[in-house]
Parts: sequence; structure tokens; C-alpha cells
Amino acid sequence: MASGAFADFSGTYELDSSEGYDKYLEAIGVDAATQEKLASDPQTVKILQEGDHYTFRSTVAAKAFVTQFTLGQEYVETFEYDNGRQAKGIARRDGNRIILQRKAGDSEIRVVYELDDEGLTVNLTGPDAVTAKRLYRRRP
Repeated sequence: MASGAFADFSGTYELDSSEGYDKYLEAIGVDAATQEKLASDPQTVKILQEGDHYTFRSTVAAKAFVTQFTLGQEYVETFEYDNGRQAKGIARRDGNRIILQRKAGDSEIRVVYELDDEGLTVNLTGPDAVTAKRLYRRRP
């Protein structure tokens, strides 16, 4: 397992498995057509870590979505796949975990990225405590 606050998240990860993602997308208000595309298409996440600044580039359905944030600083994320809806968030680091707290309208979302030797586990918690878990394997 990657250890301590010095674990480097940089790398490319491919989606290996997913549990509850469709219910999570529904809970956060993503329309049915977009839910189907996001839940069924292959997904790759490329992470670039530069000190406390992170860039997450998710590619799904031949489209790329970029999220950038600096630990401890508020950021705004635009969900282009969801009619440009925006969320405000803040990120913090706890050892080999990055924890994002986001708020879009009345919805609060928590996303935890956890790094280990196998890859990346992403735990999502949406409104009404609806959860999803996605496993990504590190690509060489």
C-alpha cells in the first residue's frame, strides 16, 4: 500500500469495476440518458499531482472532463456532461486519501480517492447517503 502523506497520485487509471454508480448518478440528479453513457462506457482517469495542486482528467465516451484543485482552497467544478451544472468544493489530504466535499445546489457530495499498490478506489456519497464504489487499476 502507498504510505503516508508523500504518496504520489500521479498516473493513469482504468475503470475495473463499479458498484451502485447508476443509483448514485440518479441521486445527484443526472438525467437518464447521461447516466447510461457514464455508467456503461469505459473510463480512464489521469491524475497529475504537483505539490498540493491536482489535475484529474476523466475520459468517458470519447470526452474529457478536467477537475483542478489545490488542497485546502475552494474550487468550482463544472459538470459539462450534466448541462454545465456547477459545484463548489474543497479538498483535503489524509495520507493516501484525497477527500473532496462538494456542494451543488442543495446536494452535498463526498468523494474519497484512496491510493494503494493496485490502483485507486473511489467512494462516492451523495444525497440521502446513496453510495457508490469504483475501482480503477493503475495502467503501466
